[in-house]
Amino acid sequence: MTPPDTPPDVAVCWDVDGTLLRGGVVGREVLEQAFTTVTGHPAPEEQVLMPGRTDWLIGEALRDALPDEHATSLRGRGDAFGHDMIAEVGAEWGRREPDLADVAHTLPGIPETIAALAAEPGVVQTLTTGNVRAGARAKLAAVGLTDGPIDLALGGYGEGPGERVRVVTAARDALAARYGTSPTLVVVGDTPLDVEAAHRAGAIAVGVATGGATLAQLHASGAEHVFADLADPGRLVAVVRSAREDRHAASRGGG
Repeated sequence: MTPPDTPPDVAVCWDVDGTLLRGGVVGREVLEQAFTTVTGHPAPEEQVLMPGRTDWLIGEALRDALPDEHATSLRGRGDAFGHDMIAEVGAEWGRREPDLADVAHTLPGIPETIAALAAEPGVVQTLTTGNVRAGARAKLAAVGLTDGPIDLALGGYGEGPGERVRVVTAARDALAARYGTSPTLVVVGDTPLDVEAAHRAGAIAVGVATGGATLAQLHASGAEHVFADLADPGRLVAVVRSAREDRHAASRGGG
């Protein structure tokens, strides 16, 4: 385990939904209610694909799926609409967090994999998720992961404008701010959008087919490593050890 003040070699950046856990339909209901509160219109959720998108982008997609006369007026508000939506999503999580207790559960091997990574030297763990911070915390709390080695303060969250890559760069910036240098990032997610975001931020992508995409889709997205699940903790540990060794070799001028 990396001591608190020691710069890590590798940061494992977890997606939440479909990667660490499943939270039932509560997250979708939170977004729908927040949208209705902000806009006064029912959320056209059947017209929007949510997996892999940030909460900010989901809000924009729901807005744009409304009839033109409503969508146009909302688009005219610019980023103010997004900020209002994100604020309401966070507030809605405050009301709905208890509903996760009966439905949320971790995916195969996740607690064991997190523990195994925590025992590795030079490794820290955080989140790169499309959820707002309040939603991510609520979901991890529901499955007992908030008091473990995943450091939410170093994470990137779907709370601002821009494509999903911003959640990875936000985590990278937070790591650099704390440690004075950015470690190698290993982004673990369940959709091609997670893979794309990882690569655009210069990170290693690990795809797990436990959520929004198949093994074939994750392979086609270009992920360096693809697993059916993380039931065997050794799979991700091996990826992280390889990334750490590559970093050390590069620092020594090795090829």
